[in-house]
Amino acid sequence: MSLMGEWFRRLTYLANRSDRDDELRREMEAHRDMMGNPSRFGNTLRLREESRDVWGWTWLDNVQRDVRFASRTLRRAPGFTVTVIVSLALATGATTAIFSIVNGVLLRPLPFVQAERLVQVDEIHQTGGAGAIAFGDMQAFRAESVSFERFSGYELTTRLLETRDGSERVTAVLTDRDFFPLLGVSPLIGRTYAAGDPAGLVVLSEALWQRQFDRDPSVIGRTIGLSGNRWDPTARRSIVVRREATVIGVMSQIFQFPYGASAGFAGSMPESRTDMWIPDERPDGGRFGSATGRLKPGVSLGAAAAELDAIEKRLDITAPGPYRALGVRIVPLADEVLGPVAKSLWLLFGAVGLVLAAACANVANLLLARTAARAHEVVTRAALGASPRRLISQFLVESLLLGLAGGLAGVIVARWTLALLVGIGAGRIPRAHEIALDWTAFAFMLAVCLVVAVLFGLAPAILAARTDAQEITKASGGRATTSKAFGRLRDGLVIAEVALAFALALGAGGVMRELGRLARTETGMAVEGVMTLHLSPRIPDNDYFAIEERVQRLPGVAAAGFVQLVPLQNWEWIGDIHITGRPREERPRIELRTVTPGYFKALGIPIRSGRNLAAGDAILDPGVFLVNESFARLHFPGEDAVGRATDRGLIAGVVGDVRQATIDRPAAPEIYQVVNRNAGVAPELGMSLIVRTSGRPEAIVPSVRAAVLDVNPIVAFFNLKTMSQVVADSLWELNLYRWLIGLFAALALTLSAIGLYGVISYGVSSRTREFAVRLAIGSDPSGVARLVLERGLRLTAAGLIVGIGGTLAIVPFLRRLSALFTPDALTLGAIVMLLVTISLMACLVPALRVSRLNPATALRHD
Repeated sequence: MSLMGEWFRRLTYLANRSDRDDELRREMEAHRDMMGNPSRFGNTLRLREESRDVWGWTWLDNVQRDVRFASRTLRRAPGFTVTVIVSLALATGATTAIFSIVNGVLLRPLPFVQAERLVQVDEIHQTGGAGAIAFGDMQAFRAESVSFERFSGYELTTRLLETRDGSERVTAVLTDRDFFPLLGVSPLIGRTYAAGDPAGLVVLSEALWQRQFDRDPSVIGRTIGLSGNRWDPTARRSIVVRREATVIGVMSQIFQFPYGASAGFAGSMPESRTDMWIPDERPDGGRFGSATGRLKPGVSLGAAAAELDAIEKRLDITAPGPYRALGVRIVPLADEVLGPVAKSLWLLFGAVGLVLAAACANVANLLLARTAARAHEVVTRAALGASPRRLISQFLVESLLLGLAGGLAGVIVARWTLALLVGIGAGRIPRAHEIALDWTAFAFMLAVCLVVAVLFGLAPAILAARTDAQEITKASGGRATTSKAFGRLRDGLVIAEVALAFALALGAGGVMRELGRLARTETGMAVEGVMTLHLSPRIPDNDYFAIEERVQRLPGVAAAGFVQLVPLQNWEWIGDIHITGRPREERPRIELRTVTPGYFKALGIPIRSGRNLAAGDAILDPGVFLVNESFARLHFPGEDAVGRATDRGLIAGVVGDVRQATIDRPAAPEIYQVVNRNAGVAPELGMSLIVRTSGRPEAIVPSVRAAVLDVNPIVAFFNLKTMSQVVADSLWELNLYRWLIGLFAALALTLSAIGLYGVISYGVSSRTREFAVRLAIGSDPSGVARLVLERGLRLTAAGLIVGIGGTLAIVPFLRRLSALFTPDALTLGAIVMLLVTISLMACLVPALRVSRLNPATALRHD
């Protein structure tokens, strides 16, 4: 009676609902079917309480029940749950790590007051390059410009800081006194210098304050000893000068201007940090390597550039020769800082986005397969009155639980990946110290997890909600199956996965192709068995000759020599030259190299004609120098360049070409002068010692140090690297691409293989009766297996067509981004073969299972 009482109480409730007619009809139908079986009716009642809001439960109550039910369901399928969570963790973790880099470097504004109004100002020189700006020009800009609020010039340099343990080489920036007011920044402790401050002041970075002064606040007002190079015009050589400076402030770690201090001086300044800022004390100001200005509100870049160009034309204070200013270039400071890495980071973000899309498709496929396996449950719930809304809610809650669990696991992946990437690129990515997994990154991850969960959970939820229990059970002879829509959607997802895997594999293939090409490129120098180390500050020139001679006598040393900057750690040091007998206005552009005679043998650079340099060449008048083959071919085609006169002296010999800036850039025309013929060129950068050994190069470092200090005990050593490491460092961006995009491609290929296996395996399961009948009437097992393989290959072929078509459609865009991602026939063919092979392997297990099927057993169980 209690069961009947419950029944009539529910009927009374339903009679008062606006939709009571439909509900009463369903209840009466269920009553007629189940009154003869009270236990079955009780089970049905409980199922309906879970699937339909009959009792007026609130939305929150429904969600709580859905969460509990989904948790129980996922716990019963640990293999499925772990697979989905791991897939999502890898995809969301990698995506969040790359987003953190993009956000910290590109999206977040520079940490200066109204940073959008800060611009980089460079003078365009007669050589075509843009850079150093004369002090007199800047003074004129300050006085005459109405577009700018302030100007400030700065020059990157180095100093030796006297410490408790001897000395430390630090990266310093010489600035004018408008530097800190221009940027609108405040120190962590103390103060910054400004107009009217005396000489002999210094502002430290927080990192140096912690490293050398243990964060002692009493450092403010302390006097420190700094040594650096100064050009002596009387002696015409660089001399080391020690000066004392008073610490007046410490800047926070967040302030690292200029960003990427090593960008232009990779060989002499491998650190990306800036250690101290010093007010410029040169009487005439000299030339600043860079200048920054702050535009007035509402002033455009074009208007400001036009104004400075007009001022430049009126100036009489212009340097002669290659530094004659022909105009002014103005770009936003953010573009100047971030331009070199922006394209690379956006490419990586796009690549990891493809991985995330592939993971979504794969998880959706797994959920569709699971929905198909749960067809009996879905049909039963639908037959017992579960509304489409309740079915969608249940499946979406399950998807959200999986998405959030994958996101939580992805936090670990993101932290590990981000730490690794920042460690690799800290010295090359500007603002690397500002990259962190902050609230923005976590908000991004949460948003990604929610969107991904809805995307991969919506399709199974909608298809389940559209299930027509009566039609399905009729069509399947009483067995719960799923509609053809499931199969079509799963096939489409597999095609999308294959297409995404193809796109990523194409990117990885392009990187590998470029790395292979560069590995085969002749650099023009020896790499194996060569050690390089940098010495600072600039010491007397005769000391370099003495060190070279002493190191060459060490056991295991085949040759030794000096160059200011090692090849592939170099940059364009531009000058010009006039060849005697040619028009005076003809002054070809050249690159300058300062070396000692042993340099060429140490790096295995051949002397093609003429002779090598010698220490005694420094006192010859006119002087002598060497040129490379590119110079000789360009300016003396079909002639002998040796003995030709120029305004820089006589050409004593021709040496082989060496790739200086990057491996992929051919050698430019250059000249080599003996060290003390060009002693005034950036003396603060010091010189690099190159030692060629007959054994392991690292083993000779202690004896080389001792030999150097015997000659000059004030020298500081840093940046010790083998030449093989120098070459590898020059390819760091490509290696980063290879590692990341290769990993992304491998993950996408794995996901596509899993998706293809799932679709084919489910297809085999759903067609077991058909295959059993085929085998029972005499079909060849290999022929049945071939049907399975053909279906997998058709899906793969469709995915490849979509992938190739999409790639070819965006080839112009890819070419603008990078030549690495421009497809070629060989790479396309190799990737197609790889994907076909992976697809065959994914389909092989289901095909073998079909070929070994026992028809009698299969039909009996069916």
